[in-house]
Amino acid sequence: MHMEYRAGESTFGPLPLKSIWEPHILRDFELRVILQVAGCEDIVARLLQGDGVGPADIPPLDVANYVAKQKGYLPLFVGSDTEVRISEGGEDVLREFFASDEWKHRNRQQTRRL
Repeated sequence: MHMEYRAGESTFGPLPLKSIWEPHILRDFELRVILQVAGCEDIVARLLQGDGVGPADIPPLDVANYVAKQKGYLPLFVGSDTEVRISEGGEDVLREFFASDEWKHRNRQQTRRL
């Protein structure tokens, strides 16, 4: 076994993934980075409005889940190729996040364009 570190915590063995929806000091920053790297903020906004996603929307959501995993978080989006939803506990957090200063004052040029 080896020791791993994350945000001031240490543990032996593999680091268990955490939910990004739980409050912590860097959550809004982490969400901004994940959504901008994946280029999926428009897709997420549509999901929050109750709209469905198409086949072209799946790859950016997969990228967001991959980046989240690399940062130590559980997937942000769950479902199949035809029906994707925001993972449990995420809708209210994302609604608040999209209204936050962190999101409103982001540099839009840092968003990945497909």
